[in-house]
Amino acid sequence: MKIKGIKIKIHFSTLLIVALVGFYSAAFYLSLVPDASIWELTLVGVINGIIIIFSILIHELSHSLMALRHGLNVSEIELYLFGGVSKMEEEPRTPKSEFIISIVGPLSSFILGTVFLMFLYLPIFLPVWVLVTLFYSGITNIGLGIFNLLPAFPMDGGRVLRAFLWNRRKDLLSATKTASKVGTFFGYSLMVLGFIQMLFIGFFGGFWLILMGSFLSSAAKRSYYQTKNEVMLSNIIVRDILAQKFVVPYELPLIDAIRYYFMAFNQYYFPVVDAGEFVGILHLEDIKQIPIEKRTEYIVGDIAKNLSEFPIVFDEESGKDVIKKLRKMNKKPYIAVVKEREEQNIIGFIGESEVISAIKSQLNAY
Repeated sequence: MKIKGIKIKIHFSTLLIVALVGFYSAAFYLSLVPDASIWELTLVGVINGIIIIFSILIHELSHSLMALRHGLNVSEIELYLFGGVSKMEEEPRTPKSEFIISIVGPLSSFILGTVFLMFLYLPIFLPVWVLVTLFYSGITNIGLGIFNLLPAFPMDGGRVLRAFLWNRRKDLLSATKTASKVGTFFGYSLMVLGFIQMLFIGFFGGFWLILMGSFLSSAAKRSYYQTKNEVMLSNIIVRDILAQKFVVPYELPLIDAIRYYFMAFNQYYFPVVDAGEFVGILHLEDIKQIPIEKRTEYIVGDIAKNLSEFPIVFDEESGKDVIKKLRKMNKKPYIAVVKEREEQNIIGFIGESEVISAIKSQLNAY
């Protein structure tokens, strides 16, 4: 399913959220109506379970649609055990856009929760199980909004904190590092509370807190390193990491290309030239698809991929721009053609390996 071009993915672990919310909502209804029938309990549980999935989806859609308005690409929304996540292909570009994209999620939860609670005041008769369902869903959504506003990066509140620090320091990486430390602290704190609860109150609730804390602390660290990589990619300029590649002639027998190029030089692909012009790319994986005994029957041009199959980047673009274009490719090899902006001449080629090598060379600078 897609909404506004955004793929909606529901992980099987989401069923656990439905089951938990369904169970606790039914238990809440039973505490208020001790003589409730089994069908009422089932109805309350199922409806509240469905509503929580709908609520999480609305929450994430709010983030995603606002991100689209601020020029960011969102590949998908995934619902899973701990809620949901909007998978944006890049970080927000300004502290203001970070704040707006982050805050809109909790705001949508507050609005949705308020709407559910407002139904309780309608001057119409509603069955008790409907009233309890509306009340429980309203409180659950408001609780969801409050929980997400905790300053625990990468949760919404943590991203709001990062936006504030980013605006003050004018340094995204520094702001992310601090927000990540706060998020890690919250994660470890939840784990400690979970252990205490397991010892003195109850196993299940404590175990759940430990799971959440572990997830939060690892997510905070992972998000910091993702931002760090993106910042480094932004500092890489294509022309600075463009390495000269040996080229192979279009008419060269394939067996000679293997013997005199792939076996002689440390390259996994070679640009192909014909009459002095670049016409394609010969990749090692393409050669592997041909049985060994048949390789003498081919020339390079027979299996080289045409340049039209590869994206174009310009020499002044960043490593971040390269990765974005390579990610849009449907199949390997992930290689881009590099051109000069003014002359439009092909000056080289760049693949994942060149970008990764450039990132590794910058690691010591941070």
